[in-house]
Amino acid sequence: MWADTNGRGFDVNYLNPIIFFRAIEFQTGQGAGNAILGLSAKYKWNNKVNLYGQFILDEFSLGDVTGGNKSWKNKFGFQLGAKYFNAFKVDNLLLQAEYNQVRPYTYSHNTEILNYGHFNQPMAHLWGANFRELVLIGRYNYKRWFADAKFIIGQRGFDFNTDEDSFAYGGDIYTNENNRVGDTGITIGQGNKTNSFMTELQAGYLLNPETNLKLFTNIIYRDFNPQTITSTTTDSNTLWFSIGLRTDLFNWYNDF
Repeated sequence: MWADTNGRGFDVNYLNPIIFFRAIEFQTGQGAGNAILGLSAKYKWNNKVNLYGQFILDEFSLGDVTGGNKSWKNKFGFQLGAKYFNAFKVDNLLLQAEYNQVRPYTYSHNTEILNYGHFNQPMAHLWGANFRELVLIGRYNYKRWFADAKFIIGQRGFDFNTDEDSFAYGGDIYTNENNRVGDTGITIGQGNKTNSFMTELQAGYLLNPETNLKLFTNIIYRDFNPQTITSTTTDSNTLWFSIGLRTDLFNWYNDF
């Protein structure tokens, strides 16, 4: 991420795929850019099982990582997942399990314009940072019948946003990390700890394979349970039921 803080225009050094960011930072200043490193991997265990994962590193300080004091500078996250095709010898049955975790203050910056976001939305996980999440997905197709099930169980840490406590606890990437609650003892879920649960169950029938025209019914249940009720974080329990007709000319969604 880059900002034109010195008025010299875009620095072509940022196009270098093997970037020595500190050298550029020395020339342009710390507020000119923000570097994030990522690693993605996938392993085919066999014809039925695929393993995958991702790792994100936003800041690295060896002394803080090895110090064991849970420094705020340990800004990283990871994803671990597995897909099981034709599970338990049942044709067209897909099972998927995925775990995501991102430490507080990851993706944020002391200059908000340099955070890892765009149009007021995080460019990585929708929850921003300071969370852990477990996703379970099952899909089954039999001739023209289909059924999907998704379960998301997560824990997040929100800011209190009150006159008594206006600190940034690391979940909102659009807050200034200089307003953090502390330098050490930083843990996932700190702040207004909130447990959330979401499940989506769907079943339907494919009417026309040429246009992917489907008749479907869908149930979504969501429970959002913060430790403290605030003006920006409220306790909610919602249920949606829908039945409809749709055509998916293109499949734009993928579960990675």
